[in-house]
Amino acid sequence: MTDESWAGWYRDNKGSDAAVLTTDGQRIRLRIRGADFEGESFDGLRPVAGAPPEDGLFGLRDGALTDCVLEWDRPLPVLVAGTPRHATLTCLLSLRRADPDLHLALHLDGAVYESARAERDFAAALAAVQRILPDDVSLQTCVAWPGAA
Repeated sequence: MTDESWAGWYRDNKGSDAAVLTTDGQRIRLRIRGADFEGESFDGLRPVAGAPPEDGLFGLRDGALTDCVLEWDRPLPVLVAGTPRHATLTCLLSLRRADPDLHLALHLDGAVYESARAERDFAAALAAVQRILPDDVSLQTCVAWPGAA
C-alpha cells in the first residue's frame, strides 16, 4: 500500500497546531510542532526513536501521546447506486480520557452521516456510519488503520 497523508489539527492545553497524519496501512505517523510520533494505533503514538520531543511540550502517558484532540478530513470513495462518488470523512479523536473516543462524519452530497456516539476503534466507527447510509450507498474502503483508536 502506498503511504497516504492528511492535514489536520492537534489541540491540547498549549493550543492548536497544524498536524500531518500518514499511514502505510500498518503504522500511523503524526508530525506536530516539529516532532514525529509513530505507532500501530492512535492510542499508541510514541515519539520516534532518537528524536524525543522537548520536555513538557506534549502530554505523554507511559510514553504515548495523551491529553489531546486530533481532527482531520480525508477523501473517501463511496458507491451511490453502483456509481463511484467522492465523499469526505471528518475524523475527531479525543485522547483526553483513559479510553480514546473517535467520532466520524461522512459528508456526501450535502448530507452528513455520523457515527453518532464515540467509538473505540476506526472499524467500529466506520461500521456505525455504514449502518445509517441509504441502502444504495456503500463505503469503498478497507480499514487500513489497525487498532485505529
